[in-house]
Amino acid sequence: MKKKIIKFITSFKIIIVLSLISLIYFAFIASSRYESTAIIGVKSTSTTTDTSSLIPIIGLTSSSKEDLMYLKEYINSYDMLAILQKDINIKAMYEGKIDYELFLKNLDVKEDFLKYYQSRIKVVYDDITGLLSIKINAFSPEDSKKIADTILKESENFINEISHKIAREQMSFAKEELEKASLELSKAQDEITVFQNNNALIDPTNQTKTQLEIASKIENKIIEKEVELSSLSSYLNSNTPQIQAIKSEINSLKYQLDNEKSKLTSKEHKNKLNTLIFEFSNLTFKLKFAEDAYKIALNSYQNSKLEASKKLKQLIIISKPNISDIPTYPNTIYNTLSILFILSLIFGIFKFSLSILEEHKC
Repeated sequence: MKKKIIKFITSFKIIIVLSLISLIYFAFIASSRYESTAIIGVKSTSTTTDTSSLIPIIGLTSSSKEDLMYLKEYINSYDMLAILQKDINIKAMYEGKIDYELFLKNLDVKEDFLKYYQSRIKVVYDDITGLLSIKINAFSPEDSKKIADTILKESENFINEISHKIAREQMSFAKEELEKASLELSKAQDEITVFQNNNALIDPTNQTKTQLEIASKIENKIIEKEVELSSLSSYLNSNTPQIQAIKSEINSLKYQLDNEKSKLTSKEHKNKLNTLIFEFSNLTFKLKFAEDAYKIALNSYQNSKLEASKKLKQLIIISKPNISDIPTYPNTIYNTLSILFILSLIFGIFKFSLSILEEHKC
């Protein structure tokens, strides 16, 4: 009996039997699976390209390869599986079906559930068209379409969220810089106002010009009076009332001149015009710097709004998920022949190794 079993195992009959078992399994036992396919792309909302034409869409989606690759990973992720479980109870669609892969997995274990889900979907990016093909297979045509529809809805949310998130972050930074610049400008303007109120001056530079003009006029007046005094002194006595009056007027003008000059410069008082000019110059420079920074920030904010609008993208559905009329899996002939080929290969290697061992025994 033992020899018969060994003879059977070492003969090609075992391959025939196993192939027949697999044929019976795939043809009559395994649950049929139906496939639903969708084709999608991503395009910017800022373009005015006519989406009714396939060629422009292809061009746009090719530039969005990065977004589609992110989306591909998201579709294969546990986050997507969790949404499918929450929205349509995808686990119930798998449970109770006859599938050798399902037999090897425990769907209550998160890792097994994810691996089985990933084995039931196929997401392929086409480098030529720039489009993403999503193939879903389930144990009924309605379930496969339902899963595909839910994936497309979540994919649209995903693309909207990542594009809006990038736009929001860019806008938020530009807006923050604009608010800082506006605050600095307001602060510089307040400092100018406080300076003007405290010193009762609008612009100390203009005030200095006025003081210099007054001093110049007084100096000219003094010169005129000194010339007149010199002329009168040539023929009048110095004690005459006329001479004394001119001298008194000259002294008064010189006192007034000293008083006007003391408003411009002095070692004793710090709030003189030269000091105020220096302070006012610093404040006006600070204000000018704040104004320039505000203009740059405002320009950057407006450019950010324009760039953000270009980064907004939307999902384009080229082909909607369909309901299949015939099952796609299992492919009985293909699967049986594949198993026959693999078993034959293994059997050949086994027989070859066995013959080598027998030769060495002899």
